[in-house]
Formats: sequence, structure tokens, C-alpha cells
Amino acid sequence: MPFARRGWRRIGAAAALLLALSVGVACDPGSGGSRGAGLGSDTGRPAADAPPSPSTGGAAPAPSLRWSRCEGGECARLAVPLDHRDPTGASLRLALFRVAARHPGDRIGALLLNPGGPGGSGIDFLRQAVHELPGELRDRFDLVAWDPRGAGRSDPVDCGPGLDAYFAVDTSPETEAEWDAAEGAARSFADACRDGSGTTLLSHVDTLSTVRDMDLIRAALGEPKLTYLGYSYGTLLGAFYAQEFPQRVRALVLDGAVDPSVPPERTAVQQAQGFEQNLRAFLAACGRDVRCAFARGGDPLAAYDRIMRAVDREPLKVATSEGVRLLGPSEADMGVAAALYSRDSWPYLAQALDAAARGDGSVLLDFFDQYVERRPDGTYGTQWTSFISISCVDGPAVPGGAAGFRRIAEAAAAAAPHFGRANVVLGLPCAFWSVPPVLTTGPVDAPDAPTVVVIGTSRDPATPLVWSEGLARQLGARLVVHDGEGHTAFPQGDRCLDPAVISYLVSTELPRAGLRCG
Repeated sequence: MPFARRGWRRIGAAAALLLALSVGVACDPGSGGSRGAGLGSDTGRPAADAPPSPSTGGAAPAPSLRWSRCEGGECARLAVPLDHRDPTGASLRLALFRVAARHPGDRIGALLLNPGGPGGSGIDFLRQAVHELPGELRDRFDLVAWDPRGAGRSDPVDCGPGLDAYFAVDTSPETEAEWDAAEGAARSFADACRDGSGTTLLSHVDTLSTVRDMDLIRAALGEPKLTYLGYSYGTLLGAFYAQEFPQRVRALVLDGAVDPSVPPERTAVQQAQGFEQNLRAFLAACGRDVRCAFARGGDPLAAYDRIMRAVDREPLKVATSEGVRLLGPSEADMGVAAALYSRDSWPYLAQALDAAARGDGSVLLDFFDQYVERRPDGTYGTQWTSFISISCVDGPAVPGGAAGFRRIAEAAAAAAPHFGRANVVLGLPCAFWSVPPVLTTGPVDAPDAPTVVVIGTSRDPATPLVWSEGLARQLGARLVVHDGEGHTAFPQGDRCLDPAVISYLVSTELPRAGLRCG
């Protein structure tokens, strides 16, 4: 069953996105320490030995783009250095997608978009989202998106066919046996990524390399300054762009922001609490504005807990075109999380839980499949492997390795009992990752950039409002708050948020200070 309108937002998040349930800790083979991974939410400032940016490191000029017709618009390829410290060495080929401005005579320039992830396909996102974007943006901008390095069509990381085994373990482990199984699956997945892609590629899919790719895209598009709309983890790309290339910023809108100054332990807890808050809001709405047949007894929370405990004890068998599959605790947790990204999906979540209460796990399994890009033939898209790979190489360092994972998981579970452990354990492959991280936690610093716009949603499950507030303070940005549920806010189809954002992108006129919509 498809998600309702604006279901495309779940890409950002995976991000968010597909984005959302992973903040981990991993061993740093270079130092004996450990590092975090997840939702792009715990990456931060460059490490002391990070590669120099092209603005100071002398990257080769970006070539012009050759566009050709493709589904829904135009496609092109752009060669970028694998290692920005060596611009004449090995290269990667980024896949780009463009929807030309509908009114060429009124064209302002190119608007670059990123849906989040990390590792979300910008091409798939724009193809899905273009008709929901406001008409004035479609009229006056060439809309441009790309698949980031290591993802989608841009030399994706290859971790082999083992994702089914990775998701089959209980990602909310409570016993020693369950922890052992989770660690074994995570180690196997990390080894498969190393074997499938090699450490050279895995070492160069980090966030700062993608930020430098963005500047080469800007130059190849012929834009003197960047106009950008980034969602979820995409806000981190925009924030680092402002830090690295402040004189090349025209207008940045960062929606559903990630705060790189938040340490991994707090990131895991705050994000899990966001999902917990939205789950409880959904359950409170049962019988009021959402029909929840599974909660006929009058206590939706108790009914929900009964369903999830039953799935934990004995996974539900689901007949599919491949044969019988199982809906276990990991698939169920992630299926629920997928539906919490948007209030529009709550009625479908109610139907899925009602079916599960009757022994039918097919709808929740479908939610899970959409969330992790699992296809009917058992293969997967690149989102999850890219998400883990980028998160692990970003870091930051956290003491403890796999033992640190357990410590953070328990803290997250105490603060958010339904999502806390899974929010940590899904990043466990980073405990066994084959390359060291390149980022450390810390605030961004872009005093020379023009004022940008940050949007935060008051009850965002994946990127809590406090993160948008934090990033806005670091950037000296203009913060706009959307009062509501769901991950990210623009466009809303309203007379408050949308006109303010559109006006800023078109004319660079900032929204009024303190603007709150909803």
C-alpha cells in the first residue's frame, strides 16, 4: 500500500533518512578508538588531517556538462576527483538530472536539490517530487539533482547480497545471544562492503568530499553562486558548503536540519525520542482522527505493545512472489518508523497494525520494503549500503567500539523504549568498518556566508526541532518553524511557509524573524 501525499519525503531522511534509525559507534582501525554512524546526524567538523577544499587546494576546473534527454528531463555525467587532494588522479562519475525552467525568459538560474540520506538518490527524488514543488520554482529555476558519490548511479558502494541476513537479526537486542547475533551480522555486512568496494572507494564517500563535488557541480552548471534546497542530511551538506565556500553562496534552504555539534550519545537519544513522540501522537489519535481497529480495547499503547511483543516472539509468515518471508522485530520496527515520517501515513499505519494483530504482516513488510528499497526479486537499491558507508566514514570517534554501542543503546532505550535500541544498533556495522573516519563532532562556522534559511518542524521524528535551532544559531541563519508532525516541511501548500521560502529562493529576501507557521 503506497504512502499518502508527500510520501516522497521519506527518501530524505532517510534518510532521513531511509534515513532514520541508525546512530552507531565503530572501531577506528587507525587509532584503536571508535566512531559513530547514522542518519547523517552525528557528522561534524573536518578532522585535522582532512583534505583541503578546492578553494584552497587548487582543484581542476569543472568541465561543461553534456545533457541528453532521459526519463522526466535531462541527464548528464560529471567527472570529479576520487580524492580532492589529487584533482588530476582517479575520478568518479556523478550522475546528474535536470528539469529545465518552464519559463526560460524569467529564468534565475539552477536550483540544486538533495533529499538527504546520507546517500539518497537525488535523481529519483526529483523525478518523484517535481510536480509537488511550487510552480514559481519550476517556472524560474532549472531544477537539478544528483546521486552523491558512492550512491545510486554515481559509482555506488557494493556490499553484496547480504542485506536480508543483516535485517533478519533482532535490532533491539536484550539478551547476550541477541547481541552476539547482531554483532555477527554487522561484522559480516562490513566485511562484504570492504570486499565488494575496496577501501579506496570506501575512504572517499565522506560528506566533505560530496560538499566539494557540489562546488564542482555549481561550476559546471555555470552558476557563479549556489542556490540550494537540502532536506534532512542534505542540510548538513548545505551547512558545510557555507563553511567551505562562503563567497559562493546565493541562497540555501536547509529543511529538517541536522546539528553537527551534538555528540553521538545525545544524537541517538534525541532522535529516538522524536520517533517515540510521534508514535505516541499516532496512538493518541487512534479512535479520534485515525481509525485504529487494533485498539478496540481502548488502550492503543497496550495494543501496540502486544502486537510488537508477539512479532518478537514469533515472526509473522508473509506469502510473497518469492515465497514465504518473515516479518520479524527489525522489519516491524522499521515499517512503523517509515509511516511515522508523515501524518498523512497514519491511517495506513493503523491498517498495517490491525492486519498484524490478526496475523497478517504483509502491510508492515511492504512499509519496510519501501523504507530500505527492497525489490520484489529480493535485491535492494543502493540507499542502505550508501547510508551506512557514508555514515561510517564520517564518524565521529567515540570510545568503546561494539561495547560503546551497547552503552549508547541502553541509554537510548531508557529514553525511548520503542525505538531507542534499534536507533543505535542499525549502525552497528560501523563498529567493524575497514576505513577510519574523517570527521569529528563540532559546530559549523560560516561567518562570511550570507544569511541562509533553516526550517524546523516542531514534532519532526527524525531531525528534532532542537537540531534546527542549533544549526541556525551556528550559521547565524534565519529560522522558520513549522508547527506540526512529520519529517521536513517545505512545501506545505499553505500561505505562511511556502511564500516565505519561495520569496527567499527567488529574490534572497529573508523571511521575517521569528516566523512560525502551522
